[in-house]
Amino acid sequence: MAQSSPSFDEELLSGFLDGTLPHRDMQRVRILLEENPEYRRLLKEMRLLRESALTTRFTPPADDVWPELPKTRGSLFSRTLGWILLSSWLTVVTAYALWTFVSRSGDPFEIFLVLGMPGAFVLLFISVLMDRLKEFGDDRYHRDVHR
Repeated sequence: MAQSSPSFDEELLSGFLDGTLPHRDMQRVRILLEENPEYRRLLKEMRLLRESALTTRFTPPADDVWPELPKTRGSLFSRTLGWILLSSWLTVVTAYALWTFVSRSGDPFEIFLVLGMPGAFVLLFISVLMDRLKEFGDDRYHRDVHR
């Protein structure tokens, strides 16, 4: 890429194409495009790529053929029951470990053994759940892209 403007962020070109940049950044990109043929070439390539992507048509598969979905009612039931049991077990073990930790000063290693694994699962689950809930919002574009 061009070396004449090291502070220029190339992602600005994408925002420029989409028309989502603030007025100040749009002006900055216009000036850089006038001054630098390498940026103009890159912008032209990005436009061609964007047009090609927007005109590409495909038929998305039906919702029931995605690999992460259960294939039968039995597997759906089994998966749901498994998640319920795992969540229940994690809750009970975590509550017991916390109660043990608060009620008596046990061996820290023993507490870590009891609380470490469930705590890690809970934190990872919460992290994934937060990401999924954020994606599930009203951002239709990202839901359709991940599908």
